[in-house]
Amino acid sequence: MAANNGQQAQQTWNIKQILDWTCGFLERHGDEHPRLSAEWLLCDVMGLSRVELYVNYDKPLNEDERARMREAVRRRAAGEPLQYVTGETAFRHIVLRCEKGVLIPRPETEVLVDAALEGVDAAAAAAGGLPCRVLEVGCGTGCISLSLAYERPGTKVTATDLSPAAIDLATRNRASLGLDDAVDLVECDLASGVDPALAGTFAVLVSNPPYIPTAVLVDEVPPEVKDNEPELALDGGADGLDVFRRLLELAPGALCPGGMLACELYEGHLDQAAELVRNAGGWASVEVREDLARRPRVLVAVREGELPASSSVAAEKIVRVDPADPDPAVVARVAEVLADGGVAVLPTDSVYGLTCAVAPNNPAHRRIFDIKRRDLRQTLPWFVSREGGLDRWGRDVPDYARALAKKFWPGALTLVVRAADDIDPEYLQAADPLHPAAGGTVALRAPGSELIEAVLAELDAPLAQTSANLHGKPAATSAAELDPALVCAADLVVDGGEAPLAEASTIVDCTGAVPVILRPGAIPAAAILAACAG
Repeated sequence: MAANNGQQAQQTWNIKQILDWTCGFLERHGDEHPRLSAEWLLCDVMGLSRVELYVNYDKPLNEDERARMREAVRRRAAGEPLQYVTGETAFRHIVLRCEKGVLIPRPETEVLVDAALEGVDAAAAAAGGLPCRVLEVGCGTGCISLSLAYERPGTKVTATDLSPAAIDLATRNRASLGLDDAVDLVECDLASGVDPALAGTFAVLVSNPPYIPTAVLVDEVPPEVKDNEPELALDGGADGLDVFRRLLELAPGALCPGGMLACELYEGHLDQAAELVRNAGGWASVEVREDLARRPRVLVAVREGELPASSSVAAEKIVRVDPADPDPAVVARVAEVLADGGVAVLPTDSVYGLTCAVAPNNPAHRRIFDIKRRDLRQTLPWFVSREGGLDRWGRDVPDYARALAKKFWPGALTLVVRAADDIDPEYLQAADPLHPAAGGTVALRAPGSELIEAVLAELDAPLAQTSANLHGKPAATSAAELDPALVCAADLVVDGGEAPLAEASTIVDCTGAVPVILRPGAIPAAAILAACAG
């Protein structure tokens, strides 16, 4: 592939030719897995999967692709780890950026994540399904923390690292996975920079610390590892347990009762580490687990005591309020969360609602459909101000609809009307195919809630909302009845006590010459018809 004369420079190379050449070249330069390396490098350069390589054998590479492949092969042949050359690696269910200066994630660490997930699940079960808090010390690329947050939505992870390069890389990996709100990253030694208020709240303390004994690192570790990856993340001292001993001192103050310590350690010194835990006292159990190659690799220890029956993570997103006389600070916080594209659970005058701000391209709108597992072709009713909301967002509103609003607003009555022309189509029920000129419709309600009215005024936008329950489950009439999955999924939960009506609103179609009751509810049909009759 090297262009060292005019004939080679003009030669056209296809995928098969370069794959075969690269495999042979890397084998001659001591690569233990030359075929795999050649495939990874070519996939990265071509932007193809391994399967796509083999179904595109005859595809030629252009000059830019050949140049990048030459550079990649040169780096790999010189002993640079494959993950640094390609700049990424797969770990469990996520893909991570990899860069020099930060330890490369390894398959055996997936066993450590499995152990940590057991601790996360146990804590969530004890708290009735609500999420827990995890501390990781020495996050590197973020592979452990990001996997935990990705695989257990709602889990709140605090991850630390002493290396600025590691924190920078983990920050970028976090952003690419959309986990900024789930994982806090702190540059510090062990947990010295973690908020002291979090002490004793972590259900899991997980770490893959530097654990290779110094002599082993010098005499036995391959040059590809020790000459390229950071010594800070490898050298664990004379017996590989220097950092582990510090973690063992940290754990009692960091973990809640019943919390788990999970560490990846050097295979020859797991029994010694387990004995250190037993001698320290305060631990209900300690065990050693094998990695994928059946070698001792992970220590798992559980603190004495019972896991908490409550969730500190959930408690942080729950605020209490008197719906009839709301604290302005709570109103401002709700409005801020909604304005930032968040989802909130709010008490109404009927049942609790799952709510977002009505704004173009608001990600929270789609999130509500995902949470509820509703068809996107359905629409969400709106909360609007009791003063002027019907005329602002409705068009060609019939007189009987105005009479209903005058009689029952604020209250548990939802009116379906023709939508104003400036409403974003994503929030509308599609137009009648037989009468497209009539436009879409929107369902409006002005609830009898001073809290909702204050949020509407603060936000200066309607609220799209639906009942705060999962499909097939009854609507919640108090915060205590909310499904834990909803608490996990929402950005804020407002606890306003028992809903006064505990019954869904009545829905009336006001798009025709006469009203049609689409769903019976808190307001009886007879009262609706009487109000329309005047």
